[in-house]
Amino acid sequence: MLIIKLINVVLPVFAVMAVGFILGRVLKLNGSSLATVCLYVFNPALYFNAMVKSTLDSFILLKVFWFAVVLFIVFIALLKVIARFMKFDEKTANALILSSGFPNSGNYGLPILLFSFGEPGVTVGVVFMATQVILMNSAGVYFASSAQQGIKEALLNILRIPGFIAVVLGLVLRLLEVQPPLVLDRAITLLGGAAIPTLLLLLGLSLSRIKLHKSWGFVSLATFLKLAVYPLAGLLVLKLFFPLETLAGKVLLVCAATPTAATTTLLAVQFDNRPELVSTVTFATTALSLVTVSFVLSRVMT
Repeated sequence: MLIIKLINVVLPVFAVMAVGFILGRVLKLNGSSLATVCLYVFNPALYFNAMVKSTLDSFILLKVFWFAVVLFIVFIALLKVIARFMKFDEKTANALILSSGFPNSGNYGLPILLFSFGEPGVTVGVVFMATQVILMNSAGVYFASSAQQGIKEALLNILRIPGFIAVVLGLVLRLLEVQPPLVLDRAITLLGGAAIPTLLLLLGLSLSRIKLHKSWGFVSLATFLKLAVYPLAGLLVLKLFFPLETLAGKVLLVCAATPTAATTTLLAVQFDNRPELVSTVTFATTALSLVTVSFVLSRVMT
C-alpha cells in the first residue's frame, strides 16, 4: 500500500514535468512569458491564499522561517569547508553552493506536499519556499555574481520579490483576522490554483534546455551533497525546532530532500558562474530525486 501511495504522490509530479520537457524539446518553447505570469500573478496568489486561510499557529510558521535560515547557514558553512578542502577556485566553489545549497521546494516541492499532506502541508511549504526565495535573491545572487554585487543591492532584491510581499501581506491580514472580500478571495483562489501545475510545466521546460556537462567528479559530489547530505543536515537542524512526527517536521524534511532549484541555473547563466556545472547538477538531482524523495516520503508517511 505504501508503494502505491508513493507512486500516486511522486509519479504525477514527474508526469507533468515530462509534459513541460516534451513541449520544450518538440515545440521549442522557452516559457519566459509563462514564468513572468507565474512570478507576478500565480505564485503571489498562492502564497497569499495559503497565509490568509492557514489554520496553523503563527508561531509555528515563524519557526519554519528560522528553520530554513539556520539550515541554510549551517549547510553553506559546510559547503565552504568542502570547497576549500577540494581546492576549488572561487567560481567553482560558488557553483557548488548554487547547485547544492538551494532546494527546489517550489516547482517540485509544493505539488509533492499537496499530494502527501494536503493544504496544511502546502502552507508550511509556502513559508519554507518564501524563505528560500529570499535567500536565493540575496545570498544566491551574491554567490552567483562571485561576490561582485554589494550586500546592500542583494538585500534590496528581497523587497522586489512579489511572492515575499504576498506572504507578508497575507500574514498581516491573518494576524489582524481580516478576510478579503468574497469576490477578491475567489479571484485569488482561482489564480493561486494555477500556480502548482504551471510551476511543474516550467520546471520541465527549464530541464529541456539544459546542456549536460561531463565534469562527473563535480556533478557527483554536488548531487550527493544535495540529495543525501542536505536532508541529513535538515534532519539534525529539525531537532532544534520540531519533532519529526509533527506535520511541520515531516513537511520540512521533504522540502530538504527536494532536488536543486532550477532558478540557480538562471543565476549561474546570468552571472557566468559555471552555468554548465550548475545546470547538469540540476538535471541529475531532479532525475535521481524520483528515488530519494520517494525514500524520504516512505520514512515520514509510515
